[in-house]
Amino acid sequence: MIVSLLVRLAVVAVLWLAVTELAPSALGYGLVGVPVVVAATYVLAPRRDGGVRGVDAGSVGRGVVARRVRGILVVVGLAGWVLWRSVVGGIDVARRAVRLPRPDIDPRWTTYETRLRSRGARVALALVMNLMPGSLSARLDGTRLDVHVIDPALDVHRAIADLEGRLARVEDAFG
Repeated sequence: MIVSLLVRLAVVAVLWLAVTELAPSALGYGLVGVPVVVAATYVLAPRRDGGVRGVDAGSVGRGVVARRVRGILVVVGLAGWVLWRSVVGGIDVARRAVRLPRPDIDPRWTTYETRLRSRGARVALALVMNLMPGSLSARLDGTRLDVHVIDPALDVHRAIADLEGRLARVEDAFG
């Protein structure tokens, strides 16, 4: 239990520091945010019988370590992908906003049907996609996600499907 807690704290803290670029003004928020996120990971991917999720308490060995490493790599891959998409999307939104005399936007609504199994993964999809500029999740009703898009020319369905696939891998790694 202690090792799991320390690993989760370390991973979330490193991600927090990377996202905030070590900004001193964000450290106070990190002291609250990091433990809250770690607690949320235990809700989304709890441990059973004191062991790694999906592994018997008596099981030990390379399989447990390999599963844990794969899970961490999947989460780190997801975080890197979201950061990259945020940068690319932010540049696109900034370009559209400064185009004068009229901004290059044409806002629309669209819907997306998710195939994610768990409610937690669907909520994560709705929340994480808000970090990618150009789209905003407005409502999650079961498997239906209502999305506001800055321009219909953006392939928001492909972006959501990419994110959904990555979240499904996280769900599989810890489920």
